[in-house]
Amino acid sequence: MGAGGADFAYDDAWEKRQVHVVEGVSKLAQYAYSKRVLFIDDETWAVPYSDIYDRAGQLWKIWVNEVSLRKQPFPGAKLSTYPDEMGFAPSIVMVDMQLQHATKAALPSPKFSGEEGWYFNLGEKSGTTEDFFTIAHLIESGR
Repeated sequence: MGAGGADFAYDDAWEKRQVHVVEGVSKLAQYAYSKRVLFIDDETWAVPYSDIYDRAGQLWKIWVNEVSLRKQPFPGAKLSTYPDEMGFAPSIVMVDMQLQHATKAALPSPKFSGEEGWYFNLGEKSGTTEDFFTIAHLIESGR
């Protein structure tokens, strides 16, 4: 991270995107947020950003879904490799603007070395078979 850079966002190649802006207001008086503003990507329909307002109408939190198109979730992934680019969400960040605090999560977490954490459309390659979804397996795995 360069001098003056924020340490809550991940260092990656960022791209400007066209978005639709949708504002939602809850009909429930007890709802924690007075409104949410969703920024919806024009091509993928994913929500890369969301602004969240407190009950007084002040900006409270900003949610960032960092999305990346790649053939593997991270360099060196062995199992989760694909012939075409897929959408991955390598990190999420919630910034509390009022408390000046940020929470981030890396997906998959670097705390678990060797765990790829991404198993989209891999079937038996990932160890998942149809038997995995039987009632008998679900009951057994719950013990």
